[in-house]
Formats: sequence, C-alpha cells, structure tokens
Amino acid sequence: MYRLASDFAEQAHRTQRRKITGEPYFTHPRNVAHILRDAGFREEVVAAGFLHDVVEDTPVTLEEIRAAFGMDVAELVASHTEDKSQTWEERKAHTIDVVRTGTLEQKAIIVADKLDNLQSVKYALSSEGNKVWSYFKRGYDLQKWYNESIVANMYVGLEKEEIPAYFKQYERLCHWIFRK
Repeated sequence: MYRLASDFAEQAHRTQRRKITGEPYFTHPRNVAHILRDAGFREEVVAAGFLHDVVEDTPVTLEEIRAAFGMDVAELVASHTEDKSQTWEERKAHTIDVVRTGTLEQKAIIVADKLDNLQSVKYALSSEGNKVWSYFKRGYDLQKWYNESIVANMYVGLEKEEIPAYFKQYERLCHWIFRK
C-alpha cells in the first residue's frame, strides 16, 4: 500500500509546485508520510499522509481514493480535506475543530502536514526573511493564529503516552517562528 499511495500521489500532484520553494509539490506529501511512518503509524495512516491533499488540490475524488485504498484511508483523507467553497477562515476553523475533536490518527496527519509546512517556512525565513508571508493568502498574523490554534488543540483528548514526539517538534517550531 505504501508504494501504491506514493505513486498515486506523485502522479496526482505531478504538475504542481510548492509555493515557497518551487520544488515539486510531491515532496510535501512524501515528507508527511515519512513523518507518520517514522512515528510508527499503521500503513493506512501513512497512505493517507501521501494522499492528504489529492482530493483538495487535484481532480481526484474521494470515491477514487476509496476504490484504490479502501474506506479507512478514504475516511482519513476526507477528515483532512478542506472544502474550497468556504472562506479561508472557515476552512481553517474546521481543521482546528478536527484537531480538537478527532482521533489520534486524524490529528497525526494534520500535525505532520503542518510540521512539514512550517519547516518550509523556517527554511524560507532564513533566506527571504519576512517576505515569506507574502506567499500565503493570509499573512503573518493569521498564519500565527492558525498554527497556534493547532498547537492549542492537538493534545485535547490524548493520553501523554500516545502523543507522537513530532507533536512537540511542531509546537517548538511554531513557538520559534511566531515568537522570535
């Protein structure tokens, strides 16, 4: 399933580029999947990490994900997929709600996604400074609100022993970027 999900996501994102670095977009879902795999999540969660943006950002549908990878993976992808008909604020509020109320696996995919995004921001800050915020639909203040809201809600309902180490890594990086 790992290789199939990787190939599927790479094909789906083949024409896309990351907005900050300009590198092929697929590097992002691959990084998310690796974070999840390294944290010991089961293969369905890792597959959903590869696929977390395909429904949101490509013509691929949840039905296609379900047919290729099963209901479990499709539900994980669906929990992370934003409804692009909503405003940015509405979409981010929904993600924050999923982080607060979701399962460990749902939270894990979202936090892995946000960690990789902030790692790109950190890299860009070192070379471009505050210009990096111009790459986003909403600038520094709303990016700060969003990321700090993820941090404030990602531990809700989790026992200390089940929290993946990369949650703390994301929290530290968020603190470094937005409070430096």
